[in-house]
Amino acid sequence: MGFIGMRVLVRADASVQIGMGHRVRCQALVSAFEKQGWQCQFVVQRQCEAFANEADRIIDHESAFFAMVEQADLAILDHYAYQAQDITELYQHQPNLLVLDDMNDRGVFPAKWLLNPLQEVYSAQIQWPLIGSQYALLRDEFCHAVKNPFADKLLITMGGTDLLGLTLPIVARLMAAGFGAHNLVVLMGANAKQAKQVAQLCEYHGIAFHQGLSAVSTVMKDAKLAISAAGSTLYELACLGVPAIFAQIADNQTRSLEQHLPLNWCRSIRFDHLSTAQLSTPLSQLVAMALDAWESPDWLKQASKTAQHLVDGQGAERVVAEVMRHY
Repeated sequence: MGFIGMRVLVRADASVQIGMGHRVRCQALVSAFEKQGWQCQFVVQRQCEAFANEADRIIDHESAFFAMVEQADLAILDHYAYQAQDITELYQHQPNLLVLDDMNDRGVFPAKWLLNPLQEVYSAQIQWPLIGSQYALLRDEFCHAVKNPFADKLLITMGGTDLLGLTLPIVARLMAAGFGAHNLVVLMGANAKQAKQVAQLCEYHGIAFHQGLSAVSTVMKDAKLAISAAGSTLYELACLGVPAIFAQIADNQTRSLEQHLPLNWCRSIRFDHLSTAQLSTPLSQLVAMALDAWESPDWLKQASKTAQHLVDGQGAERVVAEVMRHY
C-alpha cells in the first residue's frame, strides 16, 4: 500500500524536568517517516510549550490527543505519564499505535508496535515488539559519523537540560585534579542549567565549549572518553565507539545501565534520589573513575570496539520499515 501523505501524531514532551531525550529520539523517528512520505506532527502539553516547535499541536488535556488520533493514520507515544490503563484507552482510539518504552514497568497494555532498545519481554498484547539495540533511535548525523582514530578529548555532556547542574562541578573538579584543559571539551544543550557559568569557567581555563549544537556528532567523534548523562546520549556514544562514565540522573535509566554495564564499555555512578547536599561524594567518585579510565588504554580500546558493535545508527529506518511492513 502507498504511504505518501499518511498522518502521524507523536505524543512526546520535553522540559527541564522531563529532559530532551523523548523529543530527540522521536524527532529521529519523524525524520525517517518523513523520508517515506508520511506527514508527522508533535502533540505537546501546554506546560511544555516553551520546548515545543511552531508546528506542534498544543493540548490542555490528554482527551484532546485521544480525539486527534482518530483522524490520524498512526500514533506514536513516548510519554511516561501514560500507564497501562491510559495506553489501553489510547489504543481504543487508534489501533495503529507505536509505544516507546524503556523500563517495562507500566503493566500490561496493547499496542500494534512497541519499541525498546533493551532486551525486555512484553505481553502477547503487543503485536510486533521491536526489541534490541538495533532499534535505538539516533539522528541522521550518526548514520555517517565516524570516530576520529586520533581522538584525544574527554567529553563532558550531561544531557539537554543538565537537570542536576552537574557540568559545572565536574569541570571544576577536573581542573582541580590537574587535568589538561586542551584535552577537555564541554557540550551543553540550548536549555541547560548554569550554562553561562560553565561557559565562563571554560573560557577562563581555555576549555573548548559548545552549546546548542545541531550536529553533536562533530564533537563526539573526537572523544577518547566521555562523562555523560545516561539517557539517549548512551546510544549516540556507543554508535561512535566512545567509552563512557555515566551519571545516572533518572529512574528510567536503570534498566539501560543494568544491561550495558556488564558489557564493560561503560561505568556509572548514581545521582538520582540525591539532594543537592549529597552530590559532592558521587561527583568526586565520578571524576576519579574518569581519570582512572583515561589512563587505561587497553580498557579504552576494548570498550570502544564493544560499543561500536551495539549500535549502527540505522535504528529509525528499521523501525519505519517494520511499521510499513505490518501496517
